[in-house]
Amino acid sequence: MKYLLSVFTVFSFLLGFAQNADPSGIYRGIFKHGKFQTDIEIDISVDNDQVDVKFNSLAQNAFGIPAGDVNISADSLAFALQSDYYRYDFKCFPIGETSMKGILSVDGNSYDFNLEKELTDKNNANTVKTRDVRLQSQGLFLYGTIYYPEKPNGKAIYLVTSSGDQDRSGSRAEAILFSRAGYISFHIDKRGTGNSDGNWHIANIPELCEDDLHALEFLHQSEQIDYKNIGIKGSSQGATKVPYILKKQPELAFGIAVSCPASTLLESDLNYWKNRNIKEIGEENIQSAAKAQGAVFQYIAGDLTKASLEQIIDEYKSQPWFSHIWVPDLDSVEIDKKLNYSPLPYFEDNKSPLLVIEGTRDEIIPKGSLDLIKSTIGKQGNKKNEFLSLKGANHSMMFQDNADFPYWSSLHPDYMSSMLKWIAHL
Repeated sequence: MKYLLSVFTVFSFLLGFAQNADPSGIYRGIFKHGKFQTDIEIDISVDNDQVDVKFNSLAQNAFGIPAGDVNISADSLAFALQSDYYRYDFKCFPIGETSMKGILSVDGNSYDFNLEKELTDKNNANTVKTRDVRLQSQGLFLYGTIYYPEKPNGKAIYLVTSSGDQDRSGSRAEAILFSRAGYISFHIDKRGTGNSDGNWHIANIPELCEDDLHALEFLHQSEQIDYKNIGIKGSSQGATKVPYILKKQPELAFGIAVSCPASTLLESDLNYWKNRNIKEIGEENIQSAAKAQGAVFQYIAGDLTKASLEQIIDEYKSQPWFSHIWVPDLDSVEIDKKLNYSPLPYFEDNKSPLLVIEGTRDEIIPKGSLDLIKSTIGKQGNKKNEFLSLKGANHSMMFQDNADFPYWSSLHPDYMSSMLKWIAHL
C-alpha cells in the first residue's frame, strides 16, 4: 500500500483461549466519514496461541499490511498501523462473533465502523481463488498469478506490466477487484522483478511487450479463453504499452489505458520533475533548470554524449537552483532506450475498442495528454472508444479532493465502476 506502511516490530499478544473467544477469521466492512468511504478488511489468524493481524483495503491498494501492537483484552482486539504521517489505532469488539464494532483513532479523533465476518460456507462474489504459474518468454522464466472468480462470466483481463522495480503485488488489488466482478484476471512479475528472470533496466519497450504477449498466450491456452474474450489494462508506462500490444494482437477484445502520457517517457519524466521542483526553483527559472535536467535524461536515453552533458552541467552548475538537478554517476549509467518510446504512433489507426482514463490531478503526464491521444486516434477509431477525465484523481487514480477524511487516500469512487461499466457495454 502506498500510504499505509507498518513500521512496527510486530508482537502478538499470547492468548489464553480459556478466557477468550477465538478471534480468527476475515472481517470486512466499509469505513465512511462524510463523503469519504473505503473498504477495510481485517484478516486475523492464530498460530500456537499467537495472534497475527493483517490489514487489507483494495480501494487503498493495500494488501497484507502487518499490524503492530496487537493485543487482546477481555472481548476486544486492539492493533495499530503506521504511515509516514499518522498512527492508526484500531479497537474491535466483541471478538469471535459474526459481527464486530470498530473504533479507529487517528490524530486525536475517533471514528466508528462495523465489520462482518466472512463465512466459509457462504458463496459470494468476494470469494477469489488464485493459482501461481510460470511461463517462458524470450528464454526467461516469468512468474505470475491467475485469479478465479466465484461466479465467472467467461471473460478475462490481463494487467500489463508497468515501470520500475514494482512486481505483481502493485496490481494485486485491481486483479482481485476485477475477479470479484466475474473476470479471470492475470498478472506477472515483470522480468527482473519478484521471482522473474531477466533485467528490465536494459530491455526496451518492444521486448517488455513481448513478455506481455507471451503472458497473454499463456492465459489463452491455459484457461482455454478465446482472445475475443480477453482484454488488457495498463497504467502509466503499462498504459503506453496497451496500443502496441493491441497492434501486435488485434484479436484482443479491448484495451484500457490509464494515466497514459501523449509523449515520450522522457518527456513525461521531465514533466514530473518540473512539477515536483517548481515551487523551490521558481517559475522564472524552471525552464532553464528543466533544460539541464532534460540533458541528463537525454544522456541516459543515449541521445546525448557524455562530453555534451558535461558542457551543459558546467554552464549551469553555478546557478542557485542547480542543487535540485539530479545527476547520477555518469560512468555507471546504463543506457535506457525506453525513454525514447512514445505510444502515439501505436494509437494511430488502432481499430480495437479503447478506454483512455486520465485524472485531473495527474502530476506526471503532460497536460492535454487525453485530448492528444483522442485526436491521434481520430474519427477513424473504434466507435466504442471512450475518453474519460476523472476529477480529483492523481496519476495512481487516488482521489485527492478528500477534505472529509484526510488521513487515508483511496481510489477515485468512479474509477473501477467506469471501467466495469464500459467493458459490460462492449
